[in-house]
Amino acid sequence: MSGITTWRFDTPEGAVLAGDSDAVTYAWTAALLTGLLAVVVPAVGLASDLPTPALVVAAGVLYVATVLAAGVAFEGFAASVFVLGLFDIAVVLVDGPGIATLDLVAVDVVAIPLFFVLVYDWLADRGPLRPTARVIAVVAFAGFVGWTFLAALFGSGPSGLAAGLYAIEQLRYFVVFAVAALVVRRTNAWCAIYPFVIATAGHLVISLAQITNSGRLGFPFLGEPPDRFFQPTFTLGATEIATGFYAGGFVGHGRELAMVLFLFIPLVLAIALRHSWGHVGLASVGIAASMLSIRVANTDAGWATLLLLSAVFGTYLLGVGLVRAKRKYSTLALVPASTAVVAFALVLLQGFRALVRSDSVNGGTLVVGRGAIGVRIEQYVVAVRIALANPLFGLGGKNLYLVSRSYGLGPDIGVHNTYLSNLAATGFVGFGLYLLAALAVLWIAVRLAFDTSGDERALWVAVICAMFAYHAYSSWMMSYHWTVGNTAFWLLAGVAVGGAAARWRDTVTSISGRIV
Repeated sequence: MSGITTWRFDTPEGAVLAGDSDAVTYAWTAALLTGLLAVVVPAVGLASDLPTPALVVAAGVLYVATVLAAGVAFEGFAASVFVLGLFDIAVVLVDGPGIATLDLVAVDVVAIPLFFVLVYDWLADRGPLRPTARVIAVVAFAGFVGWTFLAALFGSGPSGLAAGLYAIEQLRYFVVFAVAALVVRRTNAWCAIYPFVIATAGHLVISLAQITNSGRLGFPFLGEPPDRFFQPTFTLGATEIATGFYAGGFVGHGRELAMVLFLFIPLVLAIALRHSWGHVGLASVGIAASMLSIRVANTDAGWATLLLLSAVFGTYLLGVGLVRAKRKYSTLALVPASTAVVAFALVLLQGFRALVRSDSVNGGTLVVGRGAIGVRIEQYVVAVRIALANPLFGLGGKNLYLVSRSYGLGPDIGVHNTYLSNLAATGFVGFGLYLLAALAVLWIAVRLAFDTSGDERALWVAVICAMFAYHAYSSWMMSYHWTVGNTAFWLLAGVAVGGAAARWRDTVTSISGRIV
């Protein structure tokens, strides 16, 4: 089987990454599956009366047949995890209390069996375990997942079922996290980043189609959001565009797509920097489309996060440009480059002022409204109160929605902060484990950025910026139950852990005989 062979690491850093040919294989298989789900299935569905589930099954069969015929079974199945993880294709198995459900998500069909294959392979040739950052990340996240199950049993909330269903969701995130890490350990980070970016681009195309259609296309089974509109509308040229949840591609809804786009934007730029100026131009089109989709989602947190992401990653790119200009040309080249930096800073300043004074996003109020701040602070206080009253196990996952009124909150509401949501759900122990896992993954990405150079360094800086954007956005949104948004983050976290494992280990042996 192609792409999974035996490597020996002879470099001083102890790693030889797979070649671009491997990444190309992952890219074209991801493009095939994304095209089938985002283009072919909707097109055939609109042109016929065939049920969407049947079309999805047919697309899956066609995809499997293609990768088997091409002799890239492992690559095809691995790439599909990064694609399917970004589609909210699901069947509800158990409808629990409140917002709790047990779903069979499309990514489960591939990720679960691949998880066991890859873990078996890892056990066959792993070296001695040491307390490295990647081990800490894996153990902390696994500990958090285990603690959510304990919280389902011993939490003080009214529904053990809701907490148990939440724990199963966290187990899903751990599975995709582990699969991403083990796949990248065998290949390289680009083999995961390309499918991730390609799948997100497919959702952007769908989002633009939904905006053009002024509403949903009619494929809820694929993960299309409902036609929920907000006020006010805005104009783009002579076109009036409605704001709302409807332009969310197939990830669930527009604000969840915004979360995925904050990961996509720096990653697509990192890919473009590996190639030609034409790719940079294409990436710019994708970023412009992302900004339009985020604008339609009408999210205060989205605009603020976009500004933060632009400032951090944009500053890095401009700094790299200054250094390269001086090295390649002369000190005089710093004059136009420095002018570009100053212009960029002024644009950011104007953007910040426009956001604060905006009268088009929130009907004349501040973008970050005083009411929104007050509501969130109230929720944060409640989360801490719950943890102080139940320090070991909290209420259990998704239980706050069931008892929110008893804490002085509105009905059926949680906490607009993922970390504090987990604090209320799992107590201080679960909160600490989740925080430790997230920080360990971030530290791994930082180490990789310092230990690499060129395109690799740009990639890991992009990953760092993407993670910061995710944490900033999810700290202001009630997003801890968003399946695709959180799956996307843990896929990227797995890429960082796998990248570290591939770079700082001695040997990797073939698993081709165990796959086909």
